Amino acid sequence: MTTGDVGPYRMQFTNSRGVTRDIPGLDDLDDMFKVKSIQKKFRDSWTRPLTDQWQLVESGGATASVANGILTISSGTTAGAFVELLSKESFTIPFRAMIALQSGATRQANTHHIVEAISIDPLTGLPDGKHLLQIDIGGAASTTVTQMRFSVQNGGLVPLESAVSTIVSTATQSILELEPFSDECYFHSRTLDATTGRSNSYVRHQQIPDPTAIYKLRIRSMNHQAWKTISNVATGLAGSIRITSPAHGLTGNPIVWVELLNGITNGGVEIRGNYSVTVIDANTFDLDGTSLEGSYVSGSGRFALAAAPAANINLQSQFINCQDYAELTAEVTAGRGQTVIGQGLGVILTGATASTTAIGQAVAVGPVAHDGARGTSAPIINAGRAVSAAYTTVATNDVADMITTLQGVQIVRPWQIPELEWAYVAAAGGVVNTTDVVLAAAAGAGLRRYLNSMQLSNNSAIATEVVLKDGATIIWRGHLPANAPMSEIIFENPLKTTANTALNFACITTGAAVYVNAQGYTAP
Repeated sequence: MTTGDVGPYRMQFTNSRGVTRDIPGLDDLDDMFKVKSIQKKFRDSWTRPLTDQWQLVESGGATASVANGILTISSGTTAGAFVELLSKESFTIPFRAMIALQSGATRQANTHHIVEAISIDPLTGLPDGKHLLQIDIGGAASTTVTQMRFSVQNGGLVPLESAVSTIVSTATQSILELEPFSDECYFHSRTLDATTGRSNSYVRHQQIPDPTAIYKLRIRSMNHQAWKTISNVATGLAGSIRITSPAHGLTGNPIVWVELLNGITNGGVEIRGNYSVTVIDANTFDLDGTSLEGSYVSGSGRFALAAAPAANINLQSQFINCQDYAELTAEVTAGRGQTVIGQGLGVILTGATASTTAIGQAVAVGPVAHDGARGTSAPIINAGRAVSAAYTTVATNDVADMITTLQGVQIVRPWQIPELEWAYVAAAGGVVNTTDVVLAAAAGAGLRRYLNSMQLSNNSAIATEVVLKDGATIIWRGHLPANAPMSEIIFENPLKTTANTALNFACITTGAAVYVNAQGYTAP
């Protein structure tokens, strides 16, 4: 601070460049410093004269007016006509700008409808052409009412423009948002006065605007075709500005809109606006009546050919606002691309969804009481799941409930709950032929039969081979000598069938008398 101005209601300082400002945070009405999370609060509901909060430029028959709380920008049908509204208030990143607007049921080709935040020179307060973020919903960007193009610019380079992107229809009033941060920029759309959250959100990390610059809001309508890039600027006829744009497509002596050229001026004046041109060849043209000064910054600048829309198209708005807030507040409450209701952190209330439960109507959260019904979206419980039958198999990597008996006794058996165990008891007289014996019938879709253990004896003087089958396929083979006493076989890795297939037993030799008992369980 080089000088200070202390009065009964205000404090100001003048810096080394001669700029005088109020001290941030000083409330001159209460005569005290205040900490405010939202540093600036700007809103225009279009209920006051347009020029109270905006600098207005109209040209070529395009007009802007306010009536009954509605801003109407009429494009007219003249090629090159335009309207620009530049806010008198300025903002610093991070901020969130929101506008309610509509662009008619049918968009006309050759018209840009642009909402943008642009950087300004801190001394003059005028746009400097170096940084911006913008949304274009005009027919020059897309004639479809559910599409837009969004752009970002840094350091004076040509804006990085998106492909056409889906938004809420602008045939009626809808919301568009610009939300720049120091590390990323968001572009949102949503339905006006809806109970749902944002419908579409897009983010840019490349070429985002400088977070240390100062910004103003600008709304504009332009009767021009789509933007084309500039690759070089040199001296043309009689010292004029010669622009190179490969395959520019211009013929004769058209009118073009040129902007965002950096490093050069037209005799000391910014190069921005409509210019008549002389086409030199397929790649170059001269801006008539200009005088080149300076050195072109490679990668900057763009132009658009003036062209008449087929009919007048109105851009209308119900309001525009902007909040310039501190980074800490922005990180926690600004949304950062959330698609949920409001601007807070995205949550789902227990027992409901964000689309059916209004914020503030909280549902109680806590453990389920003993014998309470367990829903499919139960809150946290410190218990197992009581079952008498297998629940539906979960997908790989999903969470699976621990299980108990219906009395709450934790099941720690190695394989399955008791209700899913099965056993086969030998028939009287044993197996005396080679016909398959069904130990466990097919379990049903997606389920298998597992064999843990088996007991075998042969009460005959005839020895035989014995087999276990997965349906008709042998999966185990053994031998029982004549008059073999009862023996037990334990399968530490249980034998299993394929899904929904019976587990069968058979003797290979007729005349034996084989007693077979088996135990197992059913599982996927």
